[in-house]
Amino acid sequence: MGSPRSEGDLERVSLKGESKVAKLAINGGPKCVTEPIAVKWPIVDQRDAEHIAGVVRAGRGGWCRLGLDDGEVATFEREWAAYHDAKYCLAVNNGTVAIECALQGLGLRPGEEVIVPSITFVASASGVLMARGIPVFADAIPETCQIDPDDVERKITRRTRGILVVHYAGYPVDLTRIKKVADKHGLFVLEDCAHAHGTEWQGRKVGAIGDAGTFSFQGSKSLTCGEGGAIVTNRQDVYEACWAYHHIGRGLSAQKYQHETVGPNLRLSELQGAVLRTQFKKLPAQNKRRMATAAKLSKGLKDIPGIRPLKEDKRVTARGYYFYVLRLDEETWGVSKDKFIQAFNAEGGRVHSGYNCTVYELPVFANNKYDATGYPVTKGKGYGRVVSYKNVHCPNAELIAHHQHLTFSTHCLLHPEFAKQTLSIMEKLWQNRAELQEFARRKA
Repeated sequence: MGSPRSEGDLERVSLKGESKVAKLAINGGPKCVTEPIAVKWPIVDQRDAEHIAGVVRAGRGGWCRLGLDDGEVATFEREWAAYHDAKYCLAVNNGTVAIECALQGLGLRPGEEVIVPSITFVASASGVLMARGIPVFADAIPETCQIDPDDVERKITRRTRGILVVHYAGYPVDLTRIKKVADKHGLFVLEDCAHAHGTEWQGRKVGAIGDAGTFSFQGSKSLTCGEGGAIVTNRQDVYEACWAYHHIGRGLSAQKYQHETVGPNLRLSELQGAVLRTQFKKLPAQNKRRMATAAKLSKGLKDIPGIRPLKEDKRVTARGYYFYVLRLDEETWGVSKDKFIQAFNAEGGRVHSGYNCTVYELPVFANNKYDATGYPVTKGKGYGRVVSYKNVHCPNAELIAHHQHLTFSTHCLLHPEFAKQTLSIMEKLWQNRAELQEFARRKA
């Protein structure tokens, strides 16, 4: 906690006609936290350096995975598959193309619909467009920020081929209900696990519970090699189709120049595989620390009205994190989410607004701009019909994105002081909410 400045340095604020010395930093008062926490990410030690240096010096295969069944990428694939109780894993060069590749492997045909969540990163929906499918947005459950299985079922049409779910912020989707809906209608389930490294639903790691699961290893993720991704599945047909697509159209048994289908080059390099292998060894212990910190923070928040973590569910048996998510009740606090964030960060903390809008409100969807022609989302008829996202309305998702959603980075959860500092700021803001409300009125 910082020491307050002299009273002469503080702004005087008017509260109900009275002039008082400001207590909140946003008004010029002393900051609650003078030494904000900082977590250097990724966490690198001598073991990482030595292992990667050895791979660099060896230079096997020119650092390309091809022909190296005992190489870094192939070994990581076996390790990652085993971690998820999956028969197969395919490493690719980022999480976005992992979605595109998985959809190709699942047999998505041009113009078929895939139901996707409204609260997520754009890639969960743009990956469907890249695979020449049509994303259809479903609403969210406010208490969890996850896709609503009931709304998913309402959005199913004769064109629907699959459901793409996102374990948003590392909190798992209700896979029991999603799979029941999918089985009833004969649809595939693709799990986007970009946020959910190590998350479990009823004792099973997410990813291979559906027909396939995708992961991202981009730099901000809790397992990273800078850029990278992976697909896990228990279906041999999906794995083989994904392999061919990621390998320029060459199947598992194809000769070097025997291209059997169309596909890009999505292969991961041996150097990235080496980074993943050493970083993966740290993930289980890091996830335990994240869960312990999150539990401490959630417990402390029970004493502060109008702000809640995501709903507790006993079926969530382990949780990887990308965001630690809070839900703000603007009415209880008497200020907008934006003003709350401004006040919190002024106190020396760092809270964010998540993605700040639904996916369908992004220009690529709101303006129907997929490529130069707008195809397949266009003023003309893409795949025999007009598709427009301008009138999409998912009320719960919009409520979450615009008014409730507060997020903290997963890396903060690794710091032993994070829960204490965050709670101290929350308590200060709540105790001085009249001053905060007056600030919001002046700035309106």
